[in-house]
Amino acid sequence: MSTTSTALTRTLYVFLSIAILLQTTVSAEFLQVAGNSRVKRGFGSSGGYGGGGGGYGGGTGGAAAIAQQAANQAKAAQAAQGAAAYQAAQQARATLASQASQAAHQAQAVTAAKQAQVAQISQAASAAQAAAYAESTQAARASSAVHAAEAAKLHALHGAQHGAYGAHEQLYAAQRALHEARALQAAQAQMAYQAQQNARALSAKLQAALHDLSQSQSAANKAAWAASAAQANIGGYGHGGH
Repeated sequence: MSTTSTALTRTLYVFLSIAILLQTTVSAEFLQVAGNSRVKRGFGSSGGYGGGGGGYGGGTGGAAAIAQQAANQAKAAQAAQGAAAYQAAQQARATLASQASQAAHQAQAVTAAKQAQVAQISQAASAAQAAAYAESTQAARASSAVHAAEAAKLHALHGAQHGAYGAHEQLYAAQRALHEARALQAAQAQMAYQAQQNARALSAKLQAALHDLSQSQSAANKAAWAASAAQANIGGYGHGGH
């Protein structure tokens, strides 16, 4: 679009330069024709002066008339050429004016197209800025969400670590209680074993005591039987002596 506008501007400049040059040329030709006419009219007057002196030389008056006629013909030819040049210049000026007008309209059309393009670009830029703002807002929201998620993750991690520490303490307490329970179980088992050993020893003593008691009772029974027998024998001997 910028190259087209520059070309149209250069074309307008060329047309205006040609129009000024033609105007200057036509004006110069008209000035030259007018100057020649004045000079030849003066020369014709001199011819008349020569005619006035015809008494001195009549041939001079005839030559002046011929020169005047030739000057008039030259003047008419130059006037016709000047008129033709003026008409050609007017036509050229009209053509250049038409071309300049067309070039101006084209330049205006190009300017309008550029203005429309600028408006479209401005609208697109505004839309792009709005989209960039929306993307920036979404990015900020996403960043906030990421920060919130990271904070929640750290909180959960701290909670898990704290929970793990508490669980570790509970496990340690359970292990300690289990160790104490096992120690108590071992002590109770030892006490039970000792009690069983004591019970077995007491049972053995009881069996021995019962055996001794049985032996003692048997001996006592034997002694009692022997005593009874002895008394019976003593009683029999007594009755026999009387």
